[in-house]
Amino acid sequence: MKAADRGALVLVALLWCVNFVAAKAALASFTLWELRVITFGGAAVVLVAIALCTRTRLRIGDPRDLVRLLIAGAFGIGGFGVFSALALLNTTAGRATICVYTMPIWVVLLARFVLREPITARRSASLALGAAGLVILAWPLLGTGDWLGALYALAAAVSWAIGTVYLKRIDVDAPPIATTAWQLVAAAAVSLVGLVLDPRTAPFLLTGSAAAGLAYNALLGTVIAYLIWFGLLQRISAGAAGLGSLLVPLFGVLASAVLLGEIPTAPDLVGLGLILVAAAIPLIAPAKRS
Repeated sequence: MKAADRGALVLVALLWCVNFVAAKAALASFTLWELRVITFGGAAVVLVAIALCTRTRLRIGDPRDLVRLLIAGAFGIGGFGVFSALALLNTTAGRATICVYTMPIWVVLLARFVLREPITARRSASLALGAAGLVILAWPLLGTGDWLGALYALAAAVSWAIGTVYLKRIDVDAPPIATTAWQLVAAAAVSLVGLVLDPRTAPFLLTGSAAAGLAYNALLGTVIAYLIWFGLLQRISAGAAGLGSLLVPLFGVLASAVLLGEIPTAPDLVGLGLILVAAAIPLIAPAKRS
């Protein structure tokens, strides 16, 4: 993995870890479906505008590829966004981030059977350490009654993994802006169906923190982060990208502690240490043989 790609993975992890805190703030004023429709729909509009200004091709040549992109977006962005928001409504932002980011485990396993990507010794070590750290961090949820939040977070992780591996398999030949925009359209459509079936019943009250959370969620956490992410998937393996994203729960717990006052416990610190080592393994280049 090139140094630029390792740096991009770290940047995506930083953007996404704060995204959970931002979404938690936005959900104080917006319903789950409102948040995702505005976030995904607004992000798609921004990307289309960028593509038009830069004369980037949005059209997908093969209609079958367009359908495949929409399927990938429905799982990788839509399902992930809906289930992760449900997790945030049922547990803390830090814990939701931890459980959602079991997704590298599912990505590596799916990539092995779907893409035939080998599980190397380095990946096995990273996977084992990451899984151990996530178990230590998620275990207290079972004793606090937050199991429903953990279940939603697990569903988000599996949905994201399905979308990521499927996107890697179809390998659509299009600019990252185009592939990201179409997937966001699919995610917005999924959220819109939910909004129609489950409309708002409580009066709307917008707070400053909710507005700021929505803005971050749409622009930095969605537009910028997904552009970088889908660009990375065109250059590196799905397994390497998934394992690199183990940095997100590490940053997420720290961001929750700083921004929301969710102070990590001693087991949390042990779990975070294991995850840090697990995430570092795929990011550090192996020594070259003479």
